[in-house]
Amino acid sequence: MTILVDTAPLVALCKSRDEKHDSAVRDLRSIVRNEFCVCDSVLSEACFHLPYDNQRRRLRSLLENLGAKSIPVESEMTFRAEVFDWLTKYADHEPDWADACLAVLSGRDRRARVWTYDREFRTTWRRPDGSAIPLAIKSA
Repeated sequence: MTILVDTAPLVALCKSRDEKHDSAVRDLRSIVRNEFCVCDSVLSEACFHLPYDNQRRRLRSLLENLGAKSIPVESEMTFRAEVFDWLTKYADHEPDWADACLAVLSGRDRRARVWTYDREFRTTWRRPDGSAIPLAIKSA
């Protein structure tokens, strides 16, 4: 199974004082045998939340140890349009670009699961076709 990783788990794994750190470590142990993918928008957010060199080195090491792959997008312009459409649909909930990317990517790869701690993935947001976004971790 492919795991699309959101920002919060990455940040929590790289910051031992993060409130989700223990959960993220426990959750990672339960899904570690899967293929991990991280999109550029998630990496951008993670670097924003991990501003120090040692934190970014931990992030790099984590991604390397997981064998995390970047997510290829066939047509960047088509993908971008789908993300903007998704953002417009959920504008009342003020989603960010990374979450929109994960929702759209989840719709493109039906076998993918999203590892997130964002409540909206469980309660509100859907794939572009309206189906639920499958989660790698059921409770958060």
